[in-house]
Amino acid sequence: MSNSREFLTCLEILRKSSEFLARKGVPSPKCDSEWIVSSVLQKKRMDLYLQPDDILKEGDLVQIREMVVRRGKREPLQHILGNVNFTGLIMKCDHRALVPRPETETLIEHILGRIPKSFDGKILDLGTGSGAILFALCSSLVSASGIGIDKSEKALSLAMENLQLHDLKDRVVLRQLDWFSDEVEGEKVDLIVSNPPYLILEEWEQAEPEVKVHDPKEALVSNEAGFSDIRHVIQVSGNILSPGGLLAIEFGVSHANSVKEALDRDFKDVELLKDLSRRTRFAVARKA
Repeated sequence: MSNSREFLTCLEILRKSSEFLARKGVPSPKCDSEWIVSSVLQKKRMDLYLQPDDILKEGDLVQIREMVVRRGKREPLQHILGNVNFTGLIMKCDHRALVPRPETETLIEHILGRIPKSFDGKILDLGTGSGAILFALCSSLVSASGIGIDKSEKALSLAMENLQLHDLKDRVVLRQLDWFSDEVEGEKVDLIVSNPPYLILEEWEQAEPEVKVHDPKEALVSNEAGFSDIRHVIQVSGNILSPGGLLAIEFGVSHANSVKEALDRDFKDVELLKDLSRRTRFAVARKA
């Protein structure tokens, strides 16, 4: 984008930004432009069209251009904005952990539809990343407590910032642990949730730059055709879930049959559930 001084209205900068991002191959150029402009102007996206002829301040234009150029280089929009809305919670996000995905919000809905609002048990999030899943559950279940586990020190530092942001320090603890080399110990828990790595290397290599370049590879790729971490999560859950406790897990679209087979050994009431695109992506089961 040009850096020469211009007098541009809100509609003009939206149009120029959208055209620039479209040329760069960004999947949703108009929507991303609206998010960037609304963030800089501190307005709701729809409000950008209420006063379309207002001339933007030079400082705002400079900031918008810088952010649009970053997006044109395929940096994730959420990294540029610094946060993402996940189930109504504003979560800080950057390169230290996966960007919380909209499809994972469906997993939260499935869980909350199967446990009472009065749930006062202990939740364990295996591979907590930014903490989005655990914090969303603990924010909805105000009597619950939570433990977030991750092997990445960087991810846990981001999760700690989000923990402080949402004032859940009295009910949630974070621990560094690699479930392949460290034993997940402690008292029984009542709900386990996990969005573990499940891509194969070829899938990661073919991913969009937003994922391949900016998301941590170790949070995405797993061995055994993407099933290694899923298998381990199910094994760990079978050992530490209380009888009748709930396991909820996200997995790749090719893993449904393998997940069902693994769960049938130690779990009952196994459900395979679909995301908003009607792809089988989640499993919910109770410890036998």
